[in-house]
Amino acid sequence: MSNINGWSRLIKWVAAIAASALVLGACGTVRQAGSPSLASKDAVAVVTMANFTETPAAGSSASAIAANALRANGFADVRLAPVDASANAMFDTAQRDIGEKKLAWAREQHVKYVLTGAVEEWRYKVGVDGEPVAGVTFELIDVASGQVVWSATGSKSGWTRSSLSSVASSLIGSLLSPLHTRG
Repeated sequence: MSNINGWSRLIKWVAAIAASALVLGACGTVRQAGSPSLASKDAVAVVTMANFTETPAAGSSASAIAANALRANGFADVRLAPVDASANAMFDTAQRDIGEKKLAWAREQHVKYVLTGAVEEWRYKVGVDGEPVAGVTFELIDVASGQVVWSATGSKSGWTRSSLSSVASSLIGSLLSPLHTRG
């Protein structure tokens, strides 16, 4: 009888260790400010995010995923701002004049908020496993005042067989989840 109890305890320990490994295997970090009160009728423009990675078009990819996440969160009017090929994005403080152009465009379009940000990591890790990893930062700007009303940053890595787009979509969806509409 004691042999069965010993095996039972061993199996429980192995199961607990395996579960811990699964939970910690695809780790990530998220930091967010409190969410503002947003209405479904509020128009949001998503501008191309600054790309601080070596991956071409990571900022454009992240912006497209973010626009879709906002629509899924209940925003009826989500617009993608025109891309300025000569600019990185308005998040970069060295290019704040370009940000002012984007805000001016948003005012002309009668948009209430602009979502901007930066992509810090967007790649597959080098090595045998090649896990996908994404890291992004967002700022929601009130167009009328030019003030940041919400911000979030996060990173996430996936499993060897995960795709970068699925890791990025999951991360961006989690980061933007506080930006849901309230009526």
